[in-house]
Amino acid sequence: MGRPEKPLDPGEGPVQRFASKLRALRADAGSPTYRSMACRAHYSPTALAHAAAGDRLPSLAVVVAFARACGGNPDEWQQRWSRAAEESAAFRDDDVALSPYRGLERFESEQRHLFFGRDRVVDSLLDLIRTKRFAALSGPSGSGKSSLLRAGLLPVLRDAARCAGHPVTVHLITPGPRPATTHERLLSPGADDPERWIVVDESHELGTPVPDLAERLRFVELLVAARRPESRLRVVLNLRPDFLWWCPRRTPWLDALTDCTVRMPGMTSAELREAIVRPAAAAGLAVERDLTARLVDDFLGQPTMLPMLSNALLRVWCRRRGRVLTLTDYEETGGVQGSLATTAEEVFDRLCARQRLTARRVLRRFVAPDENRSYVRRPVRPSELRAFEDRETRPVLNTLVGARLVTLGEDSAELTHDAVISESPRLRRWLEEDRERLLHHRYLTEAAGAWQELGHDECDLYRGKRLAIAESLFLRDQEPDELTGLEREFLTASRHAQGHRPAA
Repeated sequence: MGRPEKPLDPGEGPVQRFASKLRALRADAGSPTYRSMACRAHYSPTALAHAAAGDRLPSLAVVVAFARACGGNPDEWQQRWSRAAEESAAFRDDDVALSPYRGLERFESEQRHLFFGRDRVVDSLLDLIRTKRFAALSGPSGSGKSSLLRAGLLPVLRDAARCAGHPVTVHLITPGPRPATTHERLLSPGADDPERWIVVDESHELGTPVPDLAERLRFVELLVAARRPESRLRVVLNLRPDFLWWCPRRTPWLDALTDCTVRMPGMTSAELREAIVRPAAAAGLAVERDLTARLVDDFLGQPTMLPMLSNALLRVWCRRRGRVLTLTDYEETGGVQGSLATTAEEVFDRLCARQRLTARRVLRRFVAPDENRSYVRRPVRPSELRAFEDRETRPVLNTLVGARLVTLGEDSAELTHDAVISESPRLRRWLEEDRERLLHHRYLTEAAGAWQELGHDECDLYRGKRLAIAESLFLRDQEPDELTGLEREFLTASRHAQGHRPAA
C-alpha cells in the first residue's frame, strides 16, 4: 500500500480545488492504486500521483489520461482543466504583489522576512559601526547593496536601538540635490540630543551634476565626522562605484573611506541556495531541487546579477501552477537570457522616442564589433562616461543601470551580461544599422587614448582618409554629445595639424 496522500484544502486556490476533484473521481472509481491506473493511462504512477497532489496544475494530457483510467469523460475533464488554468492565471495575477521575490526592485525593511544570504556582510558592517562608528559598503551596481542596507541591516539597527539602554534614533536618508544643506542639522547632533544612527542610500545622487562640488564634499565630511570619538553619530554609507569618480584625489577623507569599507562579496553557493529557497518557504512554496541547482550554476560567480536572479524567480513565480517552482517553468521563461531580453525590451518601450535615441547612443559606447561580424561587451572607463553627464543623457544611463542592463564597477562600467547584446532584438538591430559608425568610433577611442598616453605626439594624430571619415561621421552630424572631451580634442588637433602640415 502506498503512502496516504496529504490533506487538501479546496479553498486554498484553483489548483488545490482541481486536485480535490481528481481525488474524488478516483474515489468514485473504487480508489485504484496509481500503479494499476498507470497500466491503463500509459503514464507513470508518479505522474498520476503528482496530478492529484495539489502542488501545481498538471498538464492536460495527464489529466485526460487520469480521467480515462478512472472511467471519467475526457471531454468533460478537458473543459474542467481549461477553467482551472484560467482561474489559476487570474489567481496568480491577484497575488503577484505577495510574491516572495522582488524582481528588479530592491528589498525594503518590510521584506526582511524574505531577505536571505547576506548575514556575513551585515555582521561585518555591524562590527565596523561598533568599533569605528562609520562604515561604507562598496561594490558594483547590481550586487544588492541597497537591499542589504534596507532589508538586512536597517531592521537589525532598529532592533538594537530599542535595546541600547540610552536614547537612539535610526534614520534612512538619501543625499538629494543639496545634500549638505538638507541634512546638516540631522548630521550634527548636540550633546543633549539622542545618538543618531544614519544609513545613507542612493549615493549615486552625489555623482549627478549639482551647482556646487563643495556641497557634495561638505556632505561627505559630515558623514565621515562620525569617526570622531566624541561624535553622537554612527553612519553606514552605500558607496556606489561612481561616487568616487568625481572626487578630487587629495580629498582628506578618502583614506577614511578606504579604512572603513566593506566590499560586497559574491554570494557562495550556500548563500545563493538560501536566497532562492527560503523566500519561497516563507510564502508556503517549495523550489524544485533541479531548479535550485540550475540557478546556482547560472548565477554563481556573477556578483552583479543578483537582481536578475530575483527577476528570474519572479517570472517563475508568475508561471507556477501550484506550490512548487520548477525547472520547466524557468526554462519556459528563457532562463537568465530570456529575463535579460525581456527586461531590455520593457526598458526600451518605456522610453520616449528621444530617450530611445539617447539609449542607442549610450549603449554603443559599451559595445565593440569583432572580426566575426558580431559584437562583444567592452568596459568603459570613468573618463568616457563623463560624456554622459548632461541633463538629457544621465537620466537614461541611470535607467539602464537601474534596470541592471549596465553595471557600474569601481574602475569601469559595462553591460551586465553578453545576453544583453545577443538576446535583445532591438539592440542587435541598432548595432547592425550603426555598425560602420561603431567600428570607426572604437578606432577613434583607441587612437585618442594612445595619443594622450604618448604625450600628444603629432605623429599619432589622424590624417588623410582616416581623418576625413571621422569628420564626416562625428563632426558633421546631429549627435554632438557622442564624443568624449578627449576624442573631440584629438580630432581638433588632427584637423589643426593637417591644416598646417606642409605639402609633400
